[in-house]
Amino acid sequence: MFKRITGKLIVLSSICGLIICLGAGNLFASENPVIDQEKLNKAIGLHIEKNMPWPQGTMRFEILSSLPEIALPSGHVSWKVDIKGNDNYLGDTYFAVKLYNRGIMFKEESIRVRIEILHEFVVSVKNLGRDSIIGAHDVSVQKKWVRSIPLNSVSGVDEVVGKLLLVSIRPNTELSRNMFKEVTAVKRGKMVQIVLDSGAINITTMGLSEEDGAEGSFVKVRNITSNKTIYARVVGESKVKVDFQ
Repeated sequence: MFKRITGKLIVLSSICGLIICLGAGNLFASENPVIDQEKLNKAIGLHIEKNMPWPQGTMRFEILSSLPEIALPSGHVSWKVDIKGNDNYLGDTYFAVKLYNRGIMFKEESIRVRIEILHEFVVSVKNLGRDSIIGAHDVSVQKKWVRSIPLNSVSGVDEVVGKLLLVSIRPNTELSRNMFKEVTAVKRGKMVQIVLDSGAINITTMGLSEEDGAEGSFVKVRNITSNKTIYARVVGESKVKVDFQ
């Protein structure tokens, strides 16, 4: 009888010991998680998408530095990533992996990251000569991955159509703002037609422009009849308008 009980106690003790050992192993793993490449990629990607000024779906990134071995100690430990270098979220920059214990940061690791965006550029589709007016069929939009955006780059066709080209360009040339300008509809020292419109009364007279002006801009014009200088809006070739409210 004693032997049977003893045997059962030995088996039961062995089972309990095995359960305790297994439980201890799982607890150790859960209290000491490792920040691996997949977790880091996800955290950095979410941070960029949340804070970047670029449209969703136009960004990609690559971690350039080797991943440090980051094992979190046991306790109330948390971690997050934050940008460390330039905050325009483009090109080569650094992210900081910050580790906290009960809300207090105790360690920081730097990760080098390259961010690229799919950006639109306006390009010529054929040879265009200097002093030509850019038409809608002269240009198109192309997309490409970039790490930086040139300061004077143009991304919309509406920005260039109707403008005067200042240089000659070949096909597939990326247009920049220093390559064109507004067409001068009114020229300094030239006669212009002045339209005075008050709604009920519409008067037309002649004047002398004292400034160059593109359509939509305001220029100083001297009324030939009254010899007074007024400001008028350019509404067409050699034509300005004064609106009275």
